This record gives sequence, structure tokens and C-alpha cells, in this order.
Amino acid sequence: MTNKDLEEYEKEYLEKLEKKKEPSEEEKIEKEREFSKEIENLNTVDYTLLEAERRENLLLSLNVGLMEGLDSTEKLYHLGLIKKLDRKLTFSEKEKLERQKDTPQFKQYVARLQRIMDSEAEQRIREYQANLGLRKVDDPFELTEKGKQILEKKRKELEIIWKEMNSAYDSKDKQLFQKKVESNKSFFPLFLIMGFTNGAMMGAMMGNMGMNSEMYMQDMDMAYDQGYADAGGALPADGGFTDGGEGGGFMDGGFQPGF
Repeated sequence: MTNKDLEEYEKEYLEKLEKKKEPSEEEKIEKEREFSKEIENLNTVDYTLLEAERRENLLLSLNVGLMEGLDSTEKLYHLGLIKKLDRKLTFSEKEKLERQKDTPQFKQYVARLQRIMDSEAEQRIREYQANLGLRKVDDPFELTEKGKQILEKKRKELEIIWKEMNSAYDSKDKQLFQKKVESNKSFFPLFLIMGFTNGAMMGAMMGNMGMNSEMYMQDMDMAYDQGYADAGGALPADGGFTDGGEGGGFMDGGFQPGF
């Protein structure tokens, strides 16, 4: 076999190998269906992390459990809703991040993790880093265009539901208001996290309609712990905190997956 024949053989072999790796159209369609189904089933934790990324707000996601946060971040990454930041953080971004790390909320979060960290959690963190190909466990992420679209779609859905609840409240239709509350109570944490209302407002509305607000506010623990459910008003559009940022750092005293 001449050198030319060998080169042609290698070329053909590599082309066949490349075609073999490439999924068929049927496989692509099936994969897209699976992705679409997973996106439809995104939960409160997933949307909380997406919203935290949108606002560049590390503190917003602190009450997501460590394991839940790792699982959710991997899910969002593989669904193409977030991606690794392909640039270095600017000085201003680093400064904002460090300001958030100096807050009592973040310090309490770090202290809690340090108290309970065990070999199982450490192994899961290593797996998380390997699964996403991270050089450092706190490599920052950012929303993809697809992630922005999915988050905006959810925001619009919640806005419609919130307006319907408000309309029932304004019309003093107790029966309709109670029905709206019952059918949408799973969205309560997201109402607070995305800034539609706060706990004090929701409690007052339900109280005025003769409802026991405590029964419905149990799922708002995350928002209460973060201060979003107090009398300070709904979250402003910039995220409710004076600072935003990307990053987090298990190795420097704290860990926050993806943000």
C-alpha cells in the first residue's frame, strides 16, 4: 500500500467514524422531545437558580439545599439553559460578589455547610465538578438565550395568574379568590422570588378574605428566610439586594453551585 493509498484509507476511516458518532435525525428528534419534557417539568428550585442567575444574585439561591442545587445546576446545564462563563469576571463583578459574601446571610450559609459537611457531600461535589467539566468548583455560569426565554415564559405565566388573583381580591369575590389561591399555592414561592409580591401582602390579602394564611405560607420558608416575605414590599426589579454577582466559593469558605 502506497503512502497515497494509506492517506485515502485513513481519510475514509475518519469520515466513517465521524458519521457513526453523529446521531440520526430520529435520535435528534427524540432527544429534543426529552429535553422539552424536562423543561416543562422544571420546579421551584430550577426557576430559583435561573432567576438568581438572571439577577446575578448569589444570595437569592442560598436557601436551596446543597444537593438540590447541584442536581438542578447540572440539569439546567445539560438542558442548555445555562452555560459556563467564557470570560473572566470583571473587577466590578468580583467586587459585587465579595460584597455578597460579606453579608450575614452568606456567612450563615457557609457556617451551616461547614458544620454538616461529610464525605458523601464532598464526593457529590467532586462528581458535580467532573460532570460539568469545571476547572474549579465555583466556576461561574450565565444564562443562555434559551434559558432567558424559558425564564421569561414562566414569568409571563405567573404574571397572568397573579393578575387573576388580584382581580378576584379587588372584586371582593371570596369564593373565586380562595379557588385561585388553592389552585396556585405551589407558585407562592415564585411569586415572592420573582418579585410579584411579599409575604406580608399575601398574608393581608388572605386575611381580608377570611382565609388562614399560615396554612398557605408554609411553602414560603425559603422566601421568609431570605427576607422577601417581610413588610418591606415586593422585590424590586434589580433583585432586592444592592449587589449582584457571579461565583461562589466552596474552597474559600463557602459553596454555591453555579453562581
